[in-house]
Amino acid sequence: MSIKLIACDLDNTLTENSFILPKVKEFLQGIVNEGIKFVINSGRCLKNIRDVLLESKIYPSLGFPQAIISRHGVNIHYLKDEDYIADEEWNRKKEEQLKLMQGNVGWKGIKWEKLIKKMGLSPQEKRISYGLFALRFDREKEARLARSILTQKNHIKYVTFLRNKGYLTLSLSTALKGKSLVKVAQYFNIPSSRVLAIGDSQNDEDMLDGKFGFLSAVPSNAEEEIKEMVDKNGGYIALHPAGKGTVEAINSLLLKNQG
Repeated sequence: MSIKLIACDLDNTLTENSFILPKVKEFLQGIVNEGIKFVINSGRCLKNIRDVLLESKIYPSLGFPQAIISRHGVNIHYLKDEDYIADEEWNRKKEEQLKLMQGNVGWKGIKWEKLIKKMGLSPQEKRISYGLFALRFDREKEARLARSILTQKNHIKYVTFLRNKGYLTLSLSTALKGKSLVKVAQYFNIPSSRVLAIGDSQNDEDMLDGKFGFLSAVPSNAEEEIKEMVDKNGGYIALHPAGKGTVEAINSLLLKNQG
């Protein structure tokens, strides 16, 4: 069964040194010209994603990406008439839930920080305020352990913790990359079995773990636990990192699933 939609994480999956290489851009233009939908699915906000695209000389006039999922699934925008237009129903609902989550969290971030410090974990940077909680650790291992501790202790509605390398952040559990990608696939009337998702870190897990029926792939620089998960689900592990690995994976899976 042929692939009709490809959704790709941005940082360290599509980009190298914070921009998309010209050869990767040309490849993406080629698959879009063949009728495949291409979607960026990132934890960044829409403005930051568009800035990366502009710096990489990927303009809306080129016709892709046809959709941008931002803030770990909280916002969806579709390319229409060379601009990105909000999915008003989805975005409104998720923003409402996000406000409820932030109210439920309140100042609990202070308590969470104390909890992980008791376990001997000390973040190098932190952003903690009302309804906001984000930490950066020097070592990925520490961020992984902190996430495990907080996930076990969490009983707050709408709350989940996501990790990208050494970064740990609070996020909306009803959004995430997989759930939002289901919505985008439905918008384009494409079944999940014809969707390929590509990512590299724990915050991509929701679209890579197989529960929504997507095909999956990772570049060679992906976290080991994500590689193991994708491999277990029959996904593709690229030999090359970042953008080159993403191109490799798409090429291989397009050939395998053509027809």
